[in-house]
Amino acid sequence: MGTLLGLALAFGLIVAVFRYLASGEGEEDPHLTARLQAKFKRSQRYERLPEPVFDMGAPEFEEYIAALCRRDGCTDVQRVRGDHTGGQMTGYLPDGRKAAVKWQRECEDSSVHAHRLRRFDDAARAGLGAEVTIFVVLGPLDKREYRIAARRRLTLIDVDRLESWMKGTTLSALLVPETGRPGTNRKSAHD
Repeated sequence: MGTLLGLALAFGLIVAVFRYLASGEGEEDPHLTARLQAKFKRSQRYERLPEPVFDMGAPEFEEYIAALCRRDGCTDVQRVRGDHTGGQMTGYLPDGRKAAVKWQRECEDSSVHAHRLRRFDDAARAGLGAEVTIFVVLGPLDKREYRIAARRRLTLIDVDRLESWMKGTTLSALLVPETGRPGTNRKSAHD
């Protein structure tokens, strides 16, 4: 099913490129070609996932993430809130630390905004008492989001890391080290 999704995305991309070129606007917007190439590369990345995660509805995807957490030794995994685009759950890691996991089913063209990461991290740590925060997202992430996550010791699981997790890498191996990376645990003026 994942291959069919990849083929459909690739075909849609090809049709969009031909329509754009036929419209005669190709010379006016050089950035469109780069955006279309980036979209095609993302569709190829999604195709690699071992399960059809993009075909899952929100409840199925949430249960899938919870099952991965349980597989890796997490206990007392509970749903906190959720809707058709994302949700949140808590549980305890094998070492006893409380973790909050937020998952977000973004469409492939949108990005997780930095303020969502900060808001989730603050709410999970203060409101839920989480010692570890994890953000799973199917959409793209940019460098700024990775920098903010590193400073806050928030673990980001994007499509590539989700693929690794699904293929057997443990959640503990994906977590940001407790000490954070050298030089990244200071807050910036923008954080």
